[in-house]
Amino acid sequence: MTVDAQTIVEIARELHDAKNGTYTVPYVSPRLPEHDLDSAYAISEAFASLRESELGVRRVGRKVGLTNPLVQKRVGVFEPDYGIIHDDMVFQSGVVLPASRYNRLLIEAEVAFVLKNDILDPSLESIVAAIDYVTPAFEIVDFRYGGSVGQIVDTIADNAGCSGLVLGEEKHPYGDVDLTAVEMVITAGDTEITRGVGSNVLGDPVNAVQWLAETAITTGHPLRAGEVLLSGSIGYIEPWPADVECVATITGLGRVTATVDSKA
Repeated sequence: MTVDAQTIVEIARELHDAKNGTYTVPYVSPRLPEHDLDSAYAISEAFASLRESELGVRRVGRKVGLTNPLVQKRVGVFEPDYGIIHDDMVFQSGVVLPASRYNRLLIEAEVAFVLKNDILDPSLESIVAAIDYVTPAFEIVDFRYGGSVGQIVDTIADNAGCSGLVLGEEKHPYGDVDLTAVEMVITAGDTEITRGVGSNVLGDPVNAVQWLAETAITTGHPLRAGEVLLSGSIGYIEPWPADVECVATITGLGRVTATVDSKA
């Protein structure tokens, strides 16, 4: 990390206040050396800590982003990143989200993993043993920037664009469904938004969990029992249409639904 502590704190404060006030700020990348991931993750950690100290929220999970090569190509960032999920960011299927709380909502659907044990060893065997169940999920994507992802340091600093998630209606033991072969489709009314297959996510969504487990251990924040983990978008990330119920169906796992209310 090459950025001084004061700059880390200042940028984290800007992002925190922008999220709280629902407004945008300039990209942070001009103030960071190119590809300084350590500084970007330090900002993300400080951002999360501010939410915890000032809003009283607690950590309940993490998300992996940019695991789908189709998404990577579209946004021009070619490596995964991760963000922190707080308890005020988790919703159940059927939720109505107020548009006024977000800058520019994007929708994506993915497999969510819930842990029953800590992951202190990032081997695939240990990860599989730690998984309690899997379920479909929407990620609520919203950036604190006027544009979208920006550079890799921009998205990392901004909690990887994660503003929440919506958990699905069904819970399935890991291994009951071949996650590489599942098919996902998101619809808004009669309109299809995006679709994809599970193998789009690093070949297998569990590989995203393994990447996250390794990264979390390296940064000194290992994955813990009870955490919800988002593995990354199976299809494209698209604008979230308002005032119509959006439904994501993943074969073998069921569905998740949510609506954005433009008047709320």
